[in-house]
Amino acid sequence: MTITTTAPTRSSAAFAKRLVLPLVVVVGLMVLAMLGGVPWSGEGRAAGGIKLAAADGQGATLTISELEPGESASKTVTIRNSGAEDSRLSFEENAEPASFAAGELRLQIEQDGRTVYDGLFGAMNDVAQDVGGLSAGGSSKFTFTVSLPDGAPFANQGDPAVATYRWVNTHAGS
Repeated sequence: MTITTTAPTRSSAAFAKRLVLPLVVVVGLMVLAMLGGVPWSGEGRAAGGIKLAAADGQGATLTISELEPGESASKTVTIRNSGAEDSRLSFEENAEPASFAAGELRLQIEQDGRTVYDGLFGAMNDVAQDVGGLSAGGSSKFTFTVSLPDGAPFANQGDPAVATYRWVNTHAGS
């Protein structure tokens, strides 16, 4: 003998309420969050506010337009010696001290993991540094890290801090 049972049925209106209502609430919260400026990823917005662009010749321009207090961001450029002889590499910044975040913007520059500058943005202005030899066909990586201390004011955001950098390869015997 076989006994068959059937599950009780729900009306389609009740089912729709149980499914659609939570879906509408979630979509509504997402729209409110987007309009309120809640970021959708775990990344800080700093990456979009920091640009390092190659310039004509052997140069680059670093531009900071947005950085939250307590954040830091890094960008890297690689300098190559395309010549057939070893060379000496020098490095110079051209910038004004930044009013960005009331002058609390910090810059650290590392060359192949070695710190060549650590201080306020723009304070290295017009100081040429000999940063060592570069073998024929060799390269050197420069990493620029900008940061703001936790207590820095959110001042002058959007009024960018800009610095240009120039690298010069000279014959190692010069």
